[in-house]
Amino acid sequence: MKRALFLLLPVALGLSGCLKDDLDPAALTSNPLDPDYSGPALVELVSDTTRIVYSGGQPVDTLVEQTVHVRTDLLSPGTDWKLYVTQVNTGEVFDYSDEAPPSQERPYHHVVPGTSYCFDYQLKVQFSLTKAWRYCTVANP
Repeated sequence: MKRALFLLLPVALGLSGCLKDDLDPAALTSNPLDPDYSGPALVELVSDTTRIVYSGGQPVDTLVEQTVHVRTDLLSPGTDWKLYVTQVNTGEVFDYSDEAPPSQERPYHHVVPGTSYCFDYQLKVQFSLTKAWRYCTVANP
């Protein structure tokens, strides 16, 4: 019995020497799925434009169109994501979860020329949202 105690003491001391430093959550900013991510944008604005839609030669709608690109190269292979967009001006949410594959053009209808329209783009991975990237477009006539 005494012999077992003498063997356990060095093992316990050896294992206690393997402790790691405390984890600093504020320093964890390199995972693109974290809300505090500080790397390159996951959702990039490729282009934006304003279009007037005509029917029978008459203007029937003005829309702002933003084209975005999702940087899937920053995600782990096989990551299943959906695009989630919030119009900052109104708080309206556009959930593109049903699109497969998701379109990269985002038209927003019934805009007022001269008004700036801002949209927050996020990825929805399982039940969590990533950091938001905001892009604004002024509706030009």
